[in-house]
Amino acid sequence: AEQSAACASVLHGLPGRDGISGRDGMQGNPGIPGIPGTAGIKGDVGIGIKGNTGSQGFPGKMGPAGTKGDHGDKGAIGVPGIGVKGNPGSLGFPGAKGDRGDKGAKGAPGIAARAGPGISGVTYVQWGRKQCSLSGVQTLYSGVAAGAHYSHTGGGANTQCLPLDPVWGNYNNGNQGSSHIYGSEYEESRLFINKRLTQYKVPCALCFAPSKNTQFMLPAKNICPSGWSRAYYGYLMAGYYGHHGRNMYVCVDHNAEPTESSSSHNGNLFYFVEARCGSLPCPPYVNYRGLTCAVCAK
Repeated sequence: AEQSAACASVLHGLPGRDGISGRDGMQGNPGIPGIPGTAGIKGDVGIGIKGNTGSQGFPGKMGPAGTKGDHGDKGAIGVPGIGVKGNPGSLGFPGAKGDRGDKGAKGAPGIAARAGPGISGVTYVQWGRKQCSLSGVQTLYSGVAAGAHYSHTGGGANTQCLPLDPVWGNYNNGNQGSSHIYGSEYEESRLFINKRLTQYKVPCALCFAPSKNTQFMLPAKNICPSGWSRAYYGYLMAGYYGHHGRNMYVCVDHNAEPTESSSSHNGNLFYFVEARCGSLPCPPYVNYRGLTCAVCAK
């Protein structure tokens, strides 16, 4: 028996190495769900930390206007301030006229004043004469009649009595393209005492009547109203109706005289003034009859 055991140990040999692991087997079927567990115990309330304040938001849109409130109670009168006195205000509008006051007592007579050496009188131009003809009248200066050119459309319309000794101020020699004045000439003389004055220059004189207070030129009459003195009389003259220029109506002495020898320059021209019926009442006026005139003083 012992031999048999010994022999058996010689025949089996030493144990062999582990073999290679086999492949995994197929997945098994899911198991049956387990029974739900019981609910847990409610936990305690947590203690959280307060967060930081958020940033300020954008302003909202303006709301509609509210209803007008009632007037508040009148406040108490304030204490007067101590200000600097202001400047006087502007002058106000005149007030309404007051009632007429009672008549005052008559004053004592005043002391009579002595008459002073005052100068009164009137001046006028005597056209067509070199000297003033009325007695007691002073000739302030002798001159020559002048006015705008008969063919010009501009210039002055009032005839001037220019003195024969002009005094110049500032001046420029040569034509400056300004207003011009020309000597006056008789273009007619048939009604004058001297009927040979055509183309002669027209003289004039500035007269001063110291005893008179007023004067006027009366057209269409060679006599003055009652109570008035006649300084001189003559014929009404002006520019020709067909010319461009305009002349003032002047009363030229009936005994007209010239200033120099005849020399026609055709500057400012004098013509007799004739009445025209239609626009003038005829009678008393007569068509194409020359008008008289007079200068009256009082």
